[in-house]
Amino acid sequence: MPNHALRDLRVVEYAEMVSGPMCGKMFADMGAEVIKVERPGRGDEARGHPPYPGDVPHPEKSGFFLYLNTSKKSLTLDPATLGGAEIFKRLIADADILIENMPPGHLANIGLGYEILHALNPRLIVTSITPFGQTGPYRDWKGTDLIEWAMSLTGFNTPTLVDDVAKENPLRAPGHAAEMMGATNAAAAAMMALFHRDLTGEGEWVDAPCWQATVNTSKLEMAAYSYVGIPFSRQRANVQVGLEPLPCRDGYIYTLWAADAHWRALKTLLGNPPELANEIFDTHAGRHQNDDIMRTLIREELAKHDMEHLVTEGQRLGLTIGPVHTVAQAAHNSHLRARGAFVEIDHPVAGRFEFPRSLVQMSGTPPHSTRAPLLGEHNVEILGRLGYTSEDLQGLRAAGAI
Repeated sequence: MPNHALRDLRVVEYAEMVSGPMCGKMFADMGAEVIKVERPGRGDEARGHPPYPGDVPHPEKSGFFLYLNTSKKSLTLDPATLGGAEIFKRLIADADILIENMPPGHLANIGLGYEILHALNPRLIVTSITPFGQTGPYRDWKGTDLIEWAMSLTGFNTPTLVDDVAKENPLRAPGHAAEMMGATNAAAAAMMALFHRDLTGEGEWVDAPCWQATVNTSKLEMAAYSYVGIPFSRQRANVQVGLEPLPCRDGYIYTLWAADAHWRALKTLLGNPPELANEIFDTHAGRHQNDDIMRTLIREELAKHDMEHLVTEGQRLGLTIGPVHTVAQAAHNSHLRARGAFVEIDHPVAGRFEFPRSLVQMSGTPPHSTRAPLLGEHNVEILGRLGYTSEDLQGLRAAGAI
């Protein structure tokens, strides 16, 4: 058996779209058996989201689904039916973790609440990922990644360094940042619950809201407000210098110049232009007070240089500086390639495509990604293991349970 870190774990994933599947993916790529429960006939909603090869929709070709569900097994099952509930209970009886991202109360409403699941398997760790959590006034609010992002201070932070707060409204981040943060937070918490179970023999319920995971990324701003009553400001005049991407000749770079050493390195990088030699820029206070003048001069100088030169030479000078990558630049980045950050995976329907590899490297128990499953691909294997015959499966299909 391959030496994967979580090879002895069995995880049931009753989840759709991003947060639950991303959490399950982290366990699957580390070697856990992750059984993905999908709706009969339709499957995970993510199967209906692009991109598709050739831009032709197909439930087995969604890049959105394929990335989020590598290394898993697919079981079509409706736990709300009588036969489906019985199968779900049998799955849970032999599982270490259940990952679910259904609305709060959904499992209880179909007779599979935490108390029932815990009685079936006291060692089970139920990991519930929702927008706002299982308790509190917002428990039953409908939430999306955009709403979770917007309600966190991180949403208000984007973008910073605006000149007119009234005219430059907050913007969302691309992708599904809040859902991804919720997923990684939930995976870490589930692992902590596993350590607790090793000590006590008891499972527990992990309540992992995506909103709070996103709010946690703003803890420094929260601390500043709670300690000294300073509210966060997006306005340029109220923010420290050097905190925005700046255009160069062929792209953007990000650098800092608040510290004196950084300021000296930046001037050297730009060829010590006389415009930046003004003594009013020699101190941190001077640079902050004259930020509008200085920033204009820096922009003019950066526009004379290419991004690669600025970053390579700036790093050699000890400057904290980096490029602002496009997706294409990141995908072809030499550093990521050298670290093996991408892997090609064959899929019997979608074809052969490159996927980001697991988020970490581990010397003794390396993660390994295999293709995402076809809808219901593992029905016979999993249900056979639970004692169901081929005749049983025919009856379950006819009843809409699988």
